[in-house]
Amino acid sequence: MAERFVSWRGLVNGTPTPLLADDMPSFLGVPIARERSELEGADVAILGIPVGAQASPGRPPDEWAAYGRAVADTRRFSMSYGGYLPELDLDVFEHLRMVDYGDAERSLANVEQKVRDVLESGCRLVTLGGCVPYASYGIAAAMARRQKGKLGIISLDAHGDCLESLWGARGNRELGPGTWQARLWEHCPNIDPKCHVEIGMRGPRNLREMVARYRANGAHWHPASQVRERGIAAVCQDALPHAFAGTESSWLSLDMDVLDIGVLPGWGDEPIGLSAWDVVEAVRQSGERGLSALSFQFIAPDSRPAAALVCYIVVYLMAGWIARRTEGGR
Repeated sequence: MAERFVSWRGLVNGTPTPLLADDMPSFLGVPIARERSELEGADVAILGIPVGAQASPGRPPDEWAAYGRAVADTRRFSMSYGGYLPELDLDVFEHLRMVDYGDAERSLANVEQKVRDVLESGCRLVTLGGCVPYASYGIAAAMARRQKGKLGIISLDAHGDCLESLWGARGNRELGPGTWQARLWEHCPNIDPKCHVEIGMRGPRNLREMVARYRANGAHWHPASQVRERGIAAVCQDALPHAFAGTESSWLSLDMDVLDIGVLPGWGDEPIGLSAWDVVEAVRQSGERGLSALSFQFIAPDSRPAAALVCYIVVYLMAGWIARRTEGGR
């Protein structure tokens, strides 16, 4: 019988595709780590967070509920890709060993335990899918609680999630969309807003309070208009050092709505955003500077273009890590 899932990597290497379940291949066809002990010796671990999100204004009540499926969709669609980048003449899998550590069950405690497993095994971390707070607060808080030094944060997002309370005076201070950054600053003493970089904000789903809080707390705020005017390389040169100088580790939060509405057909509702190239380059440069973890949020389900972009970003991030190694860094 023909193999159900044939990965590009498997075709090149003549190997079968590892399966997390009968209907689920590993991301990019990489080996699977089912137990913590199997993380030993790996350089990068993939972790799925298959959780949807609650409704938000202007959207159908169940619009985000299906986003938990995106992790499985991304793994299946990733079969089309390997690790070779022709413009760099580099196959990332010749230099770094990646494993797929499966999924974290829906709870902040489960996410934190999986994150600790990965980082304490000496791996860098990439999380797929998931929504607030599991794939945002859950990752950063877990990283901060396992270390004494500061955690640098880079957030690529169309919106500023630093509100003290959601929906102003009528809202509350619960952990959720719009508030998770403020809760991190409050709950984790080693998450310093001065080590926070925010790139990509734009448009009328934001509030003046967001920009005011970034400025008041010393965060480094670069709206999408700066990327258009100056270019992503110049913005990264100014912004990224603040997440790495004097920090013990660093995390990049990638909300897919930072992308322009035209990048992923049929997805998104925020125009005049970053291009695919802008995002790939920002992540790659973060890798060159020593990024510890990357988290994707709001990957669209049933979307081959979204999965394709995720695969590109991960491979180019690995290229950044390899460039850092070549230059003598970790």
